[in-house]
Amino acid sequence: MVDGEDIDAALIEQLTAVVDLFKLHEVSLAEAEKAFEKILEDVYNAAAAGGDDLQIESAWPGLESNGAKSTGAILGAAISHFRKKGPSIRIGAGPGPDHRSPQMAGERRIEAMADGLLARIDRRHKPTIGREYAALSLAELAMTSERAAGRRPLNMQEAVRMATHSTSDFAAVLENALGKSVARQMEQITPALQRAAHDIPAEDYRGGKLIGLSGSGMPQEVGEGGEIKHVTIDESGERKPAPRDFGALFSLSNKAIYNDDTGIFGEISKKMVAGSTERFRRVLLEPVLANAGLGNLMADGNPVFHASHGNLAASGAALDVTSLSAARVALRSQRGTQGEYYAIEPWALVVPPQLETKAQQLMAEINATKFSDANPFSGALEIIVEVGLTDPLAWYLIGNPASHDGLAYSYLDGQAAPRVESKPGWNTLGVEFRLVWAVDARFVSWASWYKNPGA
Repeated sequence: MVDGEDIDAALIEQLTAVVDLFKLHEVSLAEAEKAFEKILEDVYNAAAAGGDDLQIESAWPGLESNGAKSTGAILGAAISHFRKKGPSIRIGAGPGPDHRSPQMAGERRIEAMADGLLARIDRRHKPTIGREYAALSLAELAMTSERAAGRRPLNMQEAVRMATHSTSDFAAVLENALGKSVARQMEQITPALQRAAHDIPAEDYRGGKLIGLSGSGMPQEVGEGGEIKHVTIDESGERKPAPRDFGALFSLSNKAIYNDDTGIFGEISKKMVAGSTERFRRVLLEPVLANAGLGNLMADGNPVFHASHGNLAASGAALDVTSLSAARVALRSQRGTQGEYYAIEPWALVVPPQLETKAQQLMAEINATKFSDANPFSGALEIIVEVGLTDPLAWYLIGNPASHDGLAYSYLDGQAAPRVESKPGWNTLGVEFRLVWAVDARFVSWASWYKNPGA
């Protein structure tokens, strides 16, 4: 092993000068690696031939092909080569922010490193801007972040310690990669009940109310010289979902980072997704299961499923053609306050797991031998099986949420996935992550949902 005292101080200065030049000219990691490969090739060739001053071929134009090459001369030629390149110049950039500023360079580096790390924790991700970082370990990413901040850790262990307890970009890289991983998985793993609901944008926590009309809004006949009647528009409708905050804390230890345990990092991502999915499921179920399964209270003071709303079976009945026909009639017969028909087309059956097979049988095609045996619901409805429904007998017939108001949910400011934030650990050695999400759900109309308590 070679001690620091055995290394020529002048060579250390030259090596440092090469690294500084790379930083000055923003030489990519791939370019830097190739450059050092050329330097080391010349140095090793010189050493293998038995001396410093030998006749060798060099990759650097600063040396004559037949001149003597020493290690110092090789490094000097490399330095001269990069100095002659001069600083990079933006052409035609025009006015605006300097995209080569340290801040912009740092942001680009964070994005690139996060892109490379994401490829390690999610094998489906193909890195683009971060290909050069995809093969780096967590400790190497920490070392890269510290060096970019102008610090010089002595080894990987110190790099990890400094990166998790300093203002380096390492925590931001982990946060960026983890946040993207969670968002991507949340798009693919959603509660079944989300299919039965629709999104209402929420820019703040206030919620507010839906627009209400003093009349149906239907144009009235106007006789000759007659007066057109006014329809008042105001916020007198049902209350909209008001986002509520939810959060959880996770931590990644220095030991896991130093051991390059991306498996644990990936597990943190999976736990965040699983927890967030279950939280969203419960948020969606709250208005359905409220008031002993009759739903949240509406503006008229009654729960969603109520005799006055015409969307609750008078007596429970098992899921069959007869009970489903009655549900379909009730759903199509829904009217507004002015007597206008909503004309709701039945779209899906929402059932607990215990009724899944029965629902599938009702939707199956039957080759009947006579007309009276034909199945009128064959392939007519979607089936939504929600594991969180607590009543094994109750079932629901609903209209398409893309066309009719019913069960609605709101994310704060369009945040469809939880936000991941990070900071250096204080109570623990490592990095702490905070998962935060603001979401809520409630019924904004009863007309598109019909419930049968079952039997």
